[in-house]
Amino acid sequence: MAEEEKNKSEEKVEESSAKGKFNETLDNLKKNEKIEDIYNYAKSNTADTVAYVAMILGILILFFEPFYGGTIIGVVTGLYFSKEIMRPARNVEGFVEELGMVRSLIFGGLLLAFFIKAPMIFIGAAIAVLVKQLLLPEKKDVTEKKE
Repeated sequence: MAEEEKNKSEEKVEESSAKGKFNETLDNLKKNEKIEDIYNYAKSNTADTVAYVAMILGILILFFEPFYGGTIIGVVTGLYFSKEIMRPARNVEGFVEELGMVRSLIFGGLLLAFFIKAPMIFIGAAIAVLVKQLLLPEKKDVTEKKE
């Protein structure tokens, strides 16, 4: 009986010391300026932070479930680069002229190879661009050249 009480008191001491160590580590992290800067950045840039976390999760999931990981990566990329993705899609002839026929064919082959290897990245990006264009259509800038 006395031995059981001794074991219980030792467990409580170990538990409280582990809890104390955890609290001490947490306090040290709170005092660390870099961690505080990261926390303040995450607090003030919530959308970017969510995108960073989603991109990291997408990359990690890509190793085990390429369908879901690729979709996450594609959606995040599509949301962030929708303007850049739509620019050549709207004016394919100008894009080919600017790049040159040979470079355009090589670039097209590269995109095709990437699409074959990781289709959900492209499909996820296309869906995100489409949704963003439907919900938040781009206003034409009056300073842009008319072609």
